[in-house]
Amino acid sequence: MFVTHSPTKQIAVVAGTRPEFIKMAPVIRALRSLAGENAVKVYSTGQHRSLMDQAIHSLHLKVDVDFDLMTHAQPAAEIQRRVISALDREFKARRPDVVIVQGDTVSAFGGAMAGFLNNIPVAHVEAGLRSHDIGNPWPEEGLRQMIARIASVHFAPTEIAKNNLISEGITEERILIVGNPGIDSLVATQAEKAETSVHHDCYDFESGRPFALITMHRREALHGALDVFCENLKHIISEHMELDFVWPLHPNPVVREIVERHFMTVPKNLHFVAPLPYDEMAKVLPKTRIVISDSGGMQEEAPYCGVPIIVMRDVTERPEIIDLGLGKLAGANGCSLVSDFKTLITGGIDEAAVEKWRDIQGRGFAAVKISEALLKYLNGDQLT
Repeated sequence: MFVTHSPTKQIAVVAGTRPEFIKMAPVIRALRSLAGENAVKVYSTGQHRSLMDQAIHSLHLKVDVDFDLMTHAQPAAEIQRRVISALDREFKARRPDVVIVQGDTVSAFGGAMAGFLNNIPVAHVEAGLRSHDIGNPWPEEGLRQMIARIASVHFAPTEIAKNNLISEGITEERILIVGNPGIDSLVATQAEKAETSVHHDCYDFESGRPFALITMHRREALHGALDVFCENLKHIISEHMELDFVWPLHPNPVVREIVERHFMTVPKNLHFVAPLPYDEMAKVLPKTRIVISDSGGMQEEAPYCGVPIIVMRDVTERPEIIDLGLGKLAGANGCSLVSDFKTLITGGIDEAAVEKWRDIQGRGFAAVKISEALLKYLNGDQLT
């Protein structure tokens, strides 16, 4: 009597930006641990080359196929076409059993669409986040919503995200609340770097002087909002000489041109530095007094570290942060930046609210939940 074994299910992971790899790294490791190294193939589109490579190095991550599709000043439509085309050819040649994507990027949508067009199930990590404004953030809100229309499995980070999907007609049995695997990376990296110090070339984070951290990069701020933000920021910097303001400048040349124009004379307590490698940022964040940022990942990570955040957007896909009092929504141009900064720097945030946010984010166990559920799905079982 011959015993036959079903072949190992093949899982394709598609990513192309620094935030995607930060959030998918623990999922990739968990899947490789549970299903075997050969069962998981990681595809990099190279959408954001330098920052992505920095994250991959910090996270000790193995990429199997690097399409390296990014070119200088490439329009979104062109990179989208190239991502879908490259993955379509790959999936036809080496068909996986599932394609897993994360978030709302061109790479995530391209991976989902290539899977869908080849009749391959798509699993979406960080599903259901919504600003409910199709143009803000643009194009991410639209891409995220479109991925939801073609995904077979939805890994929602929060209850609110799950309810957003249900309200859009996604059946509940296809949704699982898992928390945020980006927090898994943060927790693991902070534990790994617990005994190390960060001495950046342009700023000594270990000097003991209190500092605020600034990150700005979103394209919707580049048409006037960033200019107004810089002027509002000048007021805060001049009123809080007891604080340093550390700004890792994004490599986008448009961002740099605008910022440099407004700060031709740099205040002595403002420090421009190069983008921090992910492991250094994870180490620095808990030491920060307050964060000013338009980053989605920073909205999750700063409150998790007990650091208040001023969100430089008109709307946020993470309303729990505002509801819990962990941050303020100041508008893309910082229309309420001065008053919000004063409120948070003097009042701080409630520790009970921080603990609630940590519970919502999964406390570092999201990747295991995702991986176990995905393997159950591939074996024909229910998600829960």
